[in-house]
Amino acid sequence: MQIRSILQRAFRNWPAKILSFAAALLLLVFHDITRLEERFLTVPLELELNDQFVPGSNYPRQVRLRLRGESQQVFRVVEDDLRAYLDLRRYDGEGEYRVPVMVERSGSAMEDSTLEVTVEPDTVQIALEEKLLRSLEVEASTSGFPASGYELVQLIMTPSAVQVEGPRSVVEDLDVVRTEEVDLSTRREDFTERIRLIRPDPLVRFPGGSIVEMHGIIDESVVLQTFEPVDLVVTGLDPAFRLSQNLPTGLIRVQARQIDVQNISPGDLQLSVDAASIDEPGVVRLPVRPIVPPGFVVLRYEPTSVQLLVEEAP
Repeated sequence: MQIRSILQRAFRNWPAKILSFAAALLLLVFHDITRLEERFLTVPLELELNDQFVPGSNYPRQVRLRLRGESQQVFRVVEDDLRAYLDLRRYDGEGEYRVPVMVERSGSAMEDSTLEVTVEPDTVQIALEEKLLRSLEVEASTSGFPASGYELVQLIMTPSAVQVEGPRSVVEDLDVVRTEEVDLSTRREDFTERIRLIRPDPLVRFPGGSIVEMHGIIDESVVLQTFEPVDLVVTGLDPAFRLSQNLPTGLIRVQARQIDVQNISPGDLQLSVDAASIDEPGVVRLPVRPIVPPGFVVLRYEPTSVQLLVEEAP
């Protein structure tokens, strides 16, 4: 009788008791759900390849990871604790493949197995192509010009050629590898700079590194210039005599620094005749010599001699 009485009391108002139990269970589940946190991280997508093939098409370089768990778990994980990668080592032929994205845990991400990690996207379509390695010449890219009166004499690249690696279809069509631009504007002296190579295609890489050294030789510009007309000047003539004709003009062709040519003044170049040897009136032919500023090299001048008509001064 006692057991029967206990059972009767237990099942009395059983619908209400079941509803109460269900409500308590829902509250417990809801409490656990509210304790869970979500966090998103963006990490690089790495490739694990064999030695024969490389990506032949563009692919996502980053993926998004969704972390779900208790707040303390989720926010203790850092980017370095999670590694996303595609395992392509098992593929042994060219073609397109859909490959699952794998996630490797380390550090804080391994401490609690209840931490949930999902990846977006979870698969990636990627093409594989035969790998080609070539040596290509480095071509310097420059912009602007040295300061007025100066010129770029030579550019020396170190190294002059680099190794290029990538898909066969891309690397086969390459002729040179170019550098980032170096501005030559207003330069007046030699320079040496470390500059980066420009990747001709996102799928191409430089196994030996992407930094080269550029050495530029800057020198003063040398120009050839013809000056005409140039005055003919007679010096040393005895005051007892005078010239009875007008003197002609001539020309002088010189080689000089551009900056000196730009700064020359009228009268800095002359054709001179020394008449000190004249001691009587008459007709005499004398040599002409050019007079130029220091640093000017005379290449040609005219006339090389001149005929003077000399008479007694009144």
